[in-house]
Amino acid sequence: MSSLKVSLLDYGAGNVRSVRNAILACGYEIEDITDPSQIASAKVIIFPGVGSYGSAMAVLREKGYDAPLREYLSGRDKPFLGI
Repeated sequence: MSSLKVSLLDYGAGNVRSVRNAILACGYEIEDITDPSQIASAKVIIFPGVGSYGSAMAVLREKGYDAPLREYLSGRDKPFLGI
């Protein structure tokens, strides 16, 4: 039986290391999303949080993640966990 692959959004903010450790402890494989183009092919995305929403959105826009994330979420049939 193959493990579910979870895509972890690493956009340079949030506590990615702790989230990564939790995912691995649950027995899932991780694929790091380090480029916006990877979002469209993700099966499940986990989006680590940050204390300042405004700062996080600025980084997402600056790095080009905002539009692909909106597209991913627009279908409402793809799993997503925002922390």
